Amino acid sequence: MSESTPRILIIDNDEGVVAAITARLESMGYQCVTAGTGAQGIAAFRDQDIDLVITDLNMPAGDGVTLARTLRETSDVPIIIVTGFHDEYRSELCSIPSVTLMEKPFDSNQLIDLVEADLVMTGCDLP
Repeated sequence: MSESTPRILIIDNDEGVVAAITARLESMGYQCVTAGTGAQGIAAFRDQDIDLVITDLNMPAGDGVTLARTLRETSDVPIIIVTGFHDEYRSELCSIPSVTLMEKPFDSNQLIDLVEADLVMTGCDLP
């Protein structure tokens, strides 16, 4: 967990989604790190001090389920999975602790509410 402004890792192969989420979170004072694949996301997570992860499920080079399982091997960081394929992955995700599932398309205010609730639960100071 970072000691100052919470740092959020955003992983999605849709550059528009990444840009929109990043712009909204940064306008609220959060630091954002981005990645376009699951593999890039895992590398960024290992290289950075990340407080929360927002990820897609269906991505090249490592899907969101694999990413969540890999992160859970070493961290209990909150993970919010944003996807249009929630039914296809529901049973797999039930076995991974502390993962929140959000359907695409989503309301950005609902995502912000989840981010803030998860960060408060981990003891992060909100910007």
